[in-house]
Amino acid sequence: MALLFYYTLIIMFFYTIVAATSLSAFYVSRRKTFLYATLGFTFYFFDVSLVFMDNFITPDAVLAAPSFYDVGNPYASIITGGGAFLFLWLAACRYCREGHWAIRFVPVAVWATASLAAYQLIGDAQWREFVYYSMRTALQLFCYAVLALWYRHSSDPQRRSIMRSHRVAYFWAVGLTCGIIIENVYFQLIYDPTNLPHDMWIMAERNPFENALFVCFGLAVLRGASISLHLRARSLPEGEDPLLVESIDRLLPLYSHSYDLSKREEEVLRLALMGKDNQNIASELSLTAGTVKVHVHNILKKTGHANRAALAADFWER
Repeated sequence: MALLFYYTLIIMFFYTIVAATSLSAFYVSRRKTFLYATLGFTFYFFDVSLVFMDNFITPDAVLAAPSFYDVGNPYASIITGGGAFLFLWLAACRYCREGHWAIRFVPVAVWATASLAAYQLIGDAQWREFVYYSMRTALQLFCYAVLALWYRHSSDPQRRSIMRSHRVAYFWAVGLTCGIIIENVYFQLIYDPTNLPHDMWIMAERNPFENALFVCFGLAVLRGASISLHLRARSLPEGEDPLLVESIDRLLPLYSHSYDLSKREEEVLRLALMGKDNQNIASELSLTAGTVKVHVHNILKKTGHANRAALAADFWER
């Protein structure tokens, strides 16, 4: 039980890292793909956490063998699982440049409806659990098939190139989904839970292959997010965006104090960090271009940098 507990915590921690990194990439790139990925992994974090719910609500419950096949928290699972699949599918659609609303929303809506129907209409507990959770793999296989069709029939070479760059993750995802099917068949249709220890009851709702599948998705998101963040680090912020100006005004006094910059040098540096050239700085501060040039030279000398780019990089790294 302790091993499964820490395994689940590690898995949840990984999904938190993916969501946080993806959100950071969204803030610097404004690409909705990263926002959708953030929401998808946030929902899946709560989906995985559902395994602990019964331990808090009914910690002293004595479970009999037939209850091994009970679907725990079915309605919450549809919400958390549906949110995870919807937003990750939206991320995939946007990344592959597919914008039709039916393709984006209908598959998850059908999955949610079919899962709810399976839970309410199937009387046999064992088959109800199997069909209920198999709906997830059916949705995943459908999405893989759609992606394959997009790749095969796309006439856009750039779109095909984008999809081809993720072919390794794609085949890993297909393989892990096949593992989910095998795992479901074994634990839900073949395995005999009669002799299962009480403290191992968590295995009834734990699916390591599905966790590994989302780790595969997470690694793909981390790869894309890291590239976006790296490009952002190489392209330093400039302009008069209110958030950028606020950040400069917040960091500048401490930076100025560290290098003993004068008040005028601090004013010049502030405008230089916004990307203004010497002439624009001179106009804004009512100085001559020559005077601004001297101030910039003094700033570079005091901070020990050869040019404005190195100065700006040092400023934003602090």
